[in-house]
Amino acid sequence: MAATVSGEIVRVGISSQAVFNANVNDVLATIKAWSKNAVKAHDLQATFEVNIIESSAQLRNELKGKRLEIVVASINEILPLSLAFDTVFISIAKGSFPVRYVLVVHRDSAISTPEELNNSVVAIPRGDFMQLAEFWFDTYFQKNVRTPTSFSLTKKTDLEDISKAGMQVFFRQVDAAVIRRDTLNRMEQLNPQIKKDLLVIGESGPLMPMVLVFRPSWQTPLRDSMEKVLSELHTTSLGEQILMVFHCIRLEKHPITVLKSTLAFLQKSIESTRN
Repeated sequence: MAATVSGEIVRVGISSQAVFNANVNDVLATIKAWSKNAVKAHDLQATFEVNIIESSAQLRNELKGKRLEIVVASINEILPLSLAFDTVFISIAKGSFPVRYVLVVHRDSAISTPEELNNSVVAIPRGDFMQLAEFWFDTYFQKNVRTPTSFSLTKKTDLEDISKAGMQVFFRQVDAAVIRRDTLNRMEQLNPQIKKDLLVIGESGPLMPMVLVFRPSWQTPLRDSMEKVLSELHTTSLGEQILMVFHCIRLEKHPITVLKSTLAFLQKSIESTRN
C-alpha cells in the first residue's frame, strides 16, 4: 500500500500470517478498491502499493531497510524490532479482547493435566487471532511437562475454524484443542452440554496477536493523515470490508507499552525454550 501527499509512495507489507487461508487476490482487490476511495475521500495525492509477504525474515528486513512504510503482522514476527516503535495500531478482534487461549479436553477422557497429553492429538486452528496459539501451547506444555511437544504428541494445525476444533473435542475426534476463551464461551451459550463436557486444563494470559506498525523513520505529513484514515476504517463500508479481511472490528492507536504483557510473554517463552 502506498500513499502520497506530493508524489510520496507509501508501501505496505502484509504478512501472510495476517491473512491466513484468505484468497490473496481477493485481499489485494479489496485493499485496492478501498485505497482508491480513501485517496478521493481524504484528498490525498497518494499511491498505494500492497504486497503479501510470506517470509517473516523478509518482512523485518524490508522494514529495517526502509522499503516499507506500513506493516501488518503478528506480534511475534516483529518482536526483534518491537522496541523501535513508539506507537502501534492494535487490531481489535470480534469478541472479547485482548485474546486468551484455552486448552480444552473432554471431561470424560483420561486427561485432566498437561502431563496426561502424552501420545495425544491436539487441534490448533489457524487464523482469526490464533497467531500465537501454537506458540503459547508449546510453551505451556514444555513448562508443565518438561518435554517438547514434538516428542510427545501430534498437533493438528490444518483447521481453519476455531469452533470446529472445539467440537472435535466434544465429539471425541481429537484429544484436545487450543481455542479462544471467547469462542468457548459462545459455544457454551449455544449448547449448555458443551459446558458440561469440555474441561479447560490451561489458559493463557491476555495477548494481542496482531499489530499494524508504521516505520519509525517515516515522518511526513502523510503519516498523520494515514493514522487518521486507519483509525476511522470502521466508519465506512469499504473500511469495514478491509477490517473483515483481518477478522477485526476496528484499529486502535496505542503507545507501544500496550504490548508490554504480550512482549514479556514472548520474550520469556523464547528464553525458556533456549534454556
